[in-house]
Amino acid sequence: MFYELLEDGTIGKSTPSQKVAQSLGLTLETDREIVYGHNGKRYFKGEEPVYEPTYAEKRAKEYPSIADQLDMIYWDKVNGTDKWQETIAEIKAKYPKE
Repeated sequence: MFYELLEDGTIGKSTPSQKVAQSLGLTLETDREIVYGHNGKRYFKGEEPVYEPTYAEKRAKEYPSIADQLDMIYWDKVNGTDKWQETIAEIKAKYPKE
């Protein structure tokens, strides 16, 4: 694999073809795998940055589905309970706004 190493350490153009590499001016060669990171940039495998989800993404992953939340709200009204509010408050407390 022939590649272009950009100033920020990411990988620019790349090709497995020596002929194409020469036409593109790519002189660096590697047998390492090149992968896309979460940010859409390309890196050598194992050197891509670690992705840390935002508080909103963490919350969204833990919230019950909308259908389940509506069911909770219905049964809270029927039974005089606060299960939905307690569930949502617990998730918001677990992942506070940054």
